[in-house]
Amino acid sequence: MTTTTPTAATVLPLTAATDHRIAGHKAATLARLAAAGFPVPPGVVVPAVRLDPVDSERQLPAEIGIALLDAVRDWGEVPLAVRSSGVEEDSAEASYAGLFTTVLNVRGVDALLDAVRECWNSAFNPQVTSYSDGQPPQLAMLVQPMVPASAAGVAFTADPVTGDRGCVVIDAVVGIGERLVSGVVTPDRWVVRGDDAHQDSVEEQAIDAAQARSIADLAQHVDAELGGGPQDIEWAISEEKVILLQARPITALPIQPVPIPLDVPPGYWTREISHFPLPLLPFTDELTKTINSTVRRMATEFGLLVDGVEFTKIAGWEYVRVVPLGDREPPRLPGWLVPVAFRLVPQLRRRIRDSVAAMLADVPGRLLHQWLHEWQGTFDARIRTLRERQLATLSDIALGAHLVDALKLATDGIDVHNRLHGAIAVVLGEFAFTCRDLLGWDDARMFSLLCGTSRTSTEPARALADIAALATPKVRSLLAQAAPADEVLAEDEEFAAAVAAYLREYGCRTLAYELAEPSLEERPDLVLALVRDQLAIGFDPRRQQELAWQGEAAANESRAGLSGNDLQRFERTLQRALMAYPVREDNEFFTVSGPRGLLRRAALELGRRLASRGQIAATEDIFFLWPDEARERLTDGTSAYEVVVRRKGVYAWVLANPGPASYGRDPAPPPPRGLPGEARLANEAFLWAVDRILATEAQGGAKDSTVTGLAASPGRYTGTVRVIHSESEFGRLRAGDVLVCPVTSPVWSVLFPSLGALVTDSGGILSHPAIIAREFRVPAVVATRVGTSKLQDGQVVTVDGSAGTVEILGFWPSRQRRLTT
Repeated sequence: MTTTTPTAATVLPLTAATDHRIAGHKAATLARLAAAGFPVPPGVVVPAVRLDPVDSERQLPAEIGIALLDAVRDWGEVPLAVRSSGVEEDSAEASYAGLFTTVLNVRGVDALLDAVRECWNSAFNPQVTSYSDGQPPQLAMLVQPMVPASAAGVAFTADPVTGDRGCVVIDAVVGIGERLVSGVVTPDRWVVRGDDAHQDSVEEQAIDAAQARSIADLAQHVDAELGGGPQDIEWAISEEKVILLQARPITALPIQPVPIPLDVPPGYWTREISHFPLPLLPFTDELTKTINSTVRRMATEFGLLVDGVEFTKIAGWEYVRVVPLGDREPPRLPGWLVPVAFRLVPQLRRRIRDSVAAMLADVPGRLLHQWLHEWQGTFDARIRTLRERQLATLSDIALGAHLVDALKLATDGIDVHNRLHGAIAVVLGEFAFTCRDLLGWDDARMFSLLCGTSRTSTEPARALADIAALATPKVRSLLAQAAPADEVLAEDEEFAAAVAAYLREYGCRTLAYELAEPSLEERPDLVLALVRDQLAIGFDPRRQQELAWQGEAAANESRAGLSGNDLQRFERTLQRALMAYPVREDNEFFTVSGPRGLLRRAALELGRRLASRGQIAATEDIFFLWPDEARERLTDGTSAYEVVVRRKGVYAWVLANPGPASYGRDPAPPPPRGLPGEARLANEAFLWAVDRILATEAQGGAKDSTVTGLAASPGRYTGTVRVIHSESEFGRLRAGDVLVCPVTSPVWSVLFPSLGALVTDSGGILSHPAIIAREFRVPAVVATRVGTSKLQDGQVVTVDGSAGTVEILGFWPSRQRRLTT
C-alpha cells in the first residue's frame, strides 16, 4: 500500500483537514464548514492513500492504526461512523455518489480497524474502477462519533427534479439517515420557500414546519458559504439541534430554459449554417466580434461597393448579411441612372477609385504572395511556440497571459484569413469568368482544373496513411475488433510512437468552429478508427496527384482551342487561380483551427482550475463564460456558477427555438453597370465567391425518394447513410459510409479517405466540404437544406455528385456496396 499525500501526519483532526488532496472532498468540505462555524460533529481523518491493486490483504499500517485509536479515545465508548472520503469524490469532475462504503455503529478497536479496511476495499469495487477508468481512486477515511438522531435526511438547495432554484427540498425520516439511504422507508417530503414550509408527504412525521425551516436555513447558508452552486446536504436532528453531516454540489440539475427577446436589426439577414450550424457558446462567440471588423477592412482594401459581410446573433442564432456601403440600402435606380450615381455620390466615387487602384496594384496577388512567403511561416512559428507551453505548470497570472496570447493569435488569424478571402475571391472569380467567356464552362468544370492542388488541407489524412502502413497484423486485428486505444498502442512501440507524433503535429486543431467540441489530440480513439477505416477501404494517398495531372491535361486541351489575347488571358488567370485555390483551404489550418486548438487548451486549463476551486460546476462550463470573465474569476476567486446556469438555460431555449431562414427583404445586388473594368471585376468576383461559399439562396430540398442540392464533387456512389450532427459522433463512422451532416470544417478532412460519399445541409461549391470532397474524389452533394432530417442511419442511397441528387433506395440487408465512381 502506497501513501500519496503531501503530509507526514498519519491522522489529522477534522479541523486541520481542509486540503482535499489529503482528506478527500467529503472531509475537506466538512472541515471548511466546521472552521466557518457550522454545526459539524468532531472527527479525525486518515489521510488519502492509493492502494496497491495486487495487495489482496490491504492491512492497516500499524502506525496509522495506533494514531487512529489514540485520536478517538477521548470520545469514550460511543459508536462511530467510518466514511470513505475520495480525493475525486463530490468534485466538479465526478461525484462517485453511492460508490464508496460507509460503516455505521462501529464499536470496539477491532471493529474500527475492520471498518477502515472495508472502506478502503470499496475502491476496488467494479463499479468504482469502471467509473475511474480502471484505476482505484485515492481514499481518505473520516471517522466521527455517531450522532444520536431523532430525525435525519437530506436537503437540496434546488429542486432536483425541476431544477427550481427558488426553494429547498427536504427528505426526512425518523432516526438515522441510513433508513433513507437504504430505501427501506418512504421519507417525508418538505418544500421550503422563504418562510413557507409545505409538507408534500406524511409517511414518517419526522419533523415539523419549524424544523424544516431550520434545515432549509442551514442548507442555504452552506450553499452561500461554498459558493459552487446548489448543494445537497445530509443533516440530523439531535437534542433539538440541526447537525450538518455532509455537503456536496448537485451535479445533475435539469436545465431550465431561459427565454430571450427577439430583436431583429435592420437589413436582410440569412441563417449562417455553413460555418455555425448550432448556436455558439460565449467563449467561442468572442471571436465572431473580430470577423465583422476584419471583413469590413477587407472590403475597404479592395474598394468594394459593400462594407463587407456582417455576422450577428438573432435570438441566439448566427445570421449574416452583406452590408451595403455606408450601412444604408441604396435606392433601386433605373439602369440609366446608375452610372450617374457613381459619378455624383462622393462615397461611391471614392470606393470606385480605391477599387481601381487596388486592382491596378494587384493587391490580390500581393496578399497571396505575402501569405506564401511570410504569413504562413510566421503563424506556424507562433502556433508552435504557444503549443510547447506546459499550461499546468503556469501560475494563474501566467495562464491568464497565455490566454491573451492565444486570443491575439486567433484574432490575428481571423484578420489574415478574411483578407486572403478577398484576394482568393477576386482571383478565382476572374478565372471563373474567363472560363465562362472563352470556353462556355460552368463553375464545376472550371474547378476541375484546380483539383489536386490543396495539399496542406489533405496532409493530415495522408499522414494517417503513413501510420496505417506501420500497422502489424496484430495491430490490424485489434483495430478491426475496435479494441481500446491503450490496448492497441501497447501492442507495438513503433506504431504507438507514430500515433503520438501524429497527435503532436496535427492534434492541436479544433475539429469544429465551436471551441467546446474536443480537438483531435483528445481523440486518439478517433485517430485509430480512421487508420482502421483507411486500411479497410484501401486508401491510396497518391490519387490526389492524379487529380493534378488530370487538371493539367484538361488545361492543355483548353489551351489548344485558344490563341492570341484569349490564350494569354486564360494562361494568366489559370496560373493565378492555381496559386489561390489551395490557399482557400490551406490557410485555415494556420489562421483558424490551429489558433482555436490553442484557445481550447487554455480554456480547459482555466476550467479545470475554476472547477477545482468550486467557482464553476465542471471544467466544460468554462465555455459558457467570455474569456475576460474567465480570467477575472481566476484572479478574484468569485463564483461563476449562477452565470453559467443562466447561460445554459438561455442555450437550451435557443436550441429549442431555431429561427427562420431569413429576416428582412432581400435587396438587389450592387449593379456593376457603369463601373470601370477593374472595379466591376472586384465587385462581381466578391459576390460570386460569397454565393459559392455560403449558397444562402440555394434551393435544396426533397421530393418523394430524392434529395436535391448543389453538385459539388463529381461521381456516383451507392452506400449506407451515417447521419453525423457533430464531431462527438465521429466514432460511429465506418469505412465506405455516406456521411450526411450539417456542414464540415476543414479539419474534417481526416475523415474523407474513409467516406464513400458526402451530403451536407449547407455550403456551396466553394465551401470547405465541397473543396475537400473534390481533393479526395468523394462524390458530394451540398446545400440540400434537408439532408440530416430527410435521410436516416442505415438507409442505402445513391449519391450523384455530378447531378446534385441523392436517391433513397431503402434499407438493404447487406451493409453497403459500391456501384460506380
